[in-house]
Amino acid sequence: MKKIIAAFILALATPCIAQTDVNKFFSGTSEGMTYFLPDTKICITVEACCVTRTPGEFSSYAERFLHIKDAIAEPGNSWEIVGVESCCEGIPCKDKAYTVKLNGSTASNISLNDKGIIEAINTTMPAKSIEERVAAKQNTGKRIDASQYMTEEMLTATSTAKMAELTAKEIYTIRESKLAITRGLSENTPSDGAGITLLLQELDKQERALTEMFTGRTDTLYHTYNYEFIPSSACDTVKAVLFRFSRKLGVLDKENLAGEPVYYDIKNLRTVVLPTENETAANKKSIKKEGVCYNIPGRARMEVYTRSRTFIKKEIAIAQLGTTEVLSKTLFGKNNTTKVLFDTATGGVISIKKD
Repeated sequence: MKKIIAAFILALATPCIAQTDVNKFFSGTSEGMTYFLPDTKICITVEACCVTRTPGEFSSYAERFLHIKDAIAEPGNSWEIVGVESCCEGIPCKDKAYTVKLNGSTASNISLNDKGIIEAINTTMPAKSIEERVAAKQNTGKRIDASQYMTEEMLTATSTAKMAELTAKEIYTIRESKLAITRGLSENTPSDGAGITLLLQELDKQERALTEMFTGRTDTLYHTYNYEFIPSSACDTVKAVLFRFSRKLGVLDKENLAGEPVYYDIKNLRTVVLPTENETAANKKSIKKEGVCYNIPGRARMEVYTRSRTFIKKEIAIAQLGTTEVLSKTLFGKNNTTKVLFDTATGGVISIKKD
C-alpha cells in the first residue's frame, strides 16, 4: 500500500507528458470516448404493512360457547411502517461530461456503466453480489370455506345461536380427536408417522376454519414504496416532506394532509473546501484537463423521521457537495498500467493500483 501511495505522489509530481488528453465535452466537436461524472441521487425504500380485521359470523357467541373474550367485533384495518432503507445512485451530470482521445494511451481502456458514468480504468468493476430479499410472510391466501366442514344439522339450524352452538360442539369434537391421536388412543390412527402428520394437519385446518367463524380473521399485506430525490448543493435541506402516513389510510402523497408528515434532512458537513467564484469562473474557461477528471464528494448527515420516530440517521457521500479534480495524465503513460476504480454513485476514487 505504501508503494502505491508513493507511486501516486511521484506521478503527480512528474512533468506532464502529452499522452492522455481529456477535454470538456462539446456536442459535435469532441472525438474519442465521452464519459460523465455523476450527481448523487438518494433512493428511499419504505415497507409498510396493512392489517385487516374481519369479524366472524358467530363473533357475538365466541365467549358464550368457546370462552374466547378477544374475538374481533368490528371490521377495520390499521397500517404500520415496518422499515425504511436508503441507498445512493449516480445520475450523469450534464455539466461534467469529458472526452478522452483514443490515442493509444493506456487511459483509453475506460469502462463506463449503462448510464455513461466512468467506473474503471485499465480494470473492470467487480461484480456486485445480488442481495436476495426474503419476502415477508403473508397470511392473505385464499380463505378456507368453513361451510365445507359443517354437518347437515349445523347448516339447517333454525337460528344463528343454534348454528353457533353446533359449530362449537364440532370444534370440541375435532380437539378430542386430535388428543386421541397424539395419545395413541384412536382406533383409526394411521400406522406410519407421515400418515399421522397429514391427519393432524387436516384436523388443524378444520378447527382453524370453524374457529375463525367465532374469532374472526386477521390478514396482513405488505406494500413497498420507492422515493427518490437529488440533494441540492446550494444549501442544507431541513424538514422536507418525503411522504405522509396515516394509521388508517397508510402511506400517502406528501400533499395529502390526512397523514402525518415524514421528513428528511440533509445537513452538509462541509468536509470539502469549495472553490471561490473566481476559481470557478477560471475553471469554466479552462476547457482542457491534464488528466482524468473525478469527484471528491462531500459528506452529509441524512435523517428520515417523524415527530416521534427516527427511521434513518447516518452520514453519506454526495457528489454535488464536493469538487471536481484531476488524476495526473502521467499515471497513464505508455509504460504505466495504473488501475483505477470509481464509485459510480459519487464519482469518487475507490482505489488506485499501479503494477
